[in-house]
Amino acid sequence: MPVYSFCCDDCGATREMLASLEQADALELMCLACGGDMVRARVMSVNIIGPAIRAKKAEKKQEEHAYFTKPCGHNHACRCSVKLSKSNPFKQEIRAAHGFADEI
Repeated sequence: MPVYSFCCDDCGATREMLASLEQADALELMCLACGGDMVRARVMSVNIIGPAIRAKKAEKKQEEHAYFTKPCGHNHACRCSVKLSKSNPFKQEIRAAHGFADEI
């Protein structure tokens, strides 16, 4: 059910009511501020729930990605920051396989 805004003809005060279109057209409200008649205001904007929900989900996903991403840009399973306490015993074989010269 939509929310309709009603505006006072005399003082300009506004009031919102939850009603169907038929009910909103039939309502005759009295202004609480000055006692004047309130009429249904023209619709100025429409909120569509579907895109708003998708945008909120995308924002939440982006926040989660930022939370679980390390400074290197990888996820929580990344081992970029793991420092070996011993030297890699296969370092020379790896360097030779990739065509690097042996260290002196």
